[in-house]
Amino acid sequence: MSGETPGGEDPVQVLLAQLADLRSQQSELRDQFMLLEEARARDVERLNDLAGALLAKKQAEEDAYEPVPAPRWWQATRDERAEAIGRLRAWVETVFRPGYGHLARKMRPCWDQHDLCLYVLDWLSESWTVIHYPDERDTGLLWTSMDWHTRFLPAAAALLEAETESCDHLTPEPATVPAVDPFAGTP
Repeated sequence: MSGETPGGEDPVQVLLAQLADLRSQQSELRDQFMLLEEARARDVERLNDLAGALLAKKQAEEDAYEPVPAPRWWQATRDERAEAIGRLRAWVETVFRPGYGHLARKMRPCWDQHDLCLYVLDWLSESWTVIHYPDERDTGLLWTSMDWHTRFLPAAAALLEAETESCDHLTPEPATVPAVDPFAGTP
C-alpha cells in the first residue's frame, strides 16, 4: 500500500483539495458576512433616521397649537364665564379691533353681554389662531385664510353688528324728573 485512497487518490492531495475548498468557502462566507455587516450598518442608519424623524414629529405635535375647549356659555359658572370673556376680550383688543377696521367697529362695546357675540367671537378667535400659528404655511392654509377673511369674517361681523346695534345696554336711562304736585303752588 502506498498510502492512496480506495479511489486511487493521494490522501495528501485530497486533504489539500478539501483545505482549498474550505478556504474558498471561508472567503465566500467572509464576503457574505461583510455584505451583511454593511447592510446592518445601513439598517441602523435608517432606523436612527426614522427614530429622529419620529422624535421630531412628536416634538412638533407637542409644540403644536391646541385649541382651547369651547366654553359652554349656558353652563359656565360666573368665574368660568369671566375667564372665557377675558380671553375673548384680549383677542378683541389685540387682534380684532386693531386689525379689522370697519368690520370690528360694527360691534358695539357691549358685545360681552350678548351670548351670540360670545359664540361668534369664540369660533372667530380660535379659527384665526389656527390660520395664523401653523407649523408651516402651506397652500391649503393660504386658501383657508383667504376664505376666512373674505367670507367668514364679514359674515361674523354682520352677526355681531345685528346683535349689538339694537340693544339698550349703552342707552342711558332716562333721567327721572321729580313728580310735581299740580295742586302745589309754584315756588
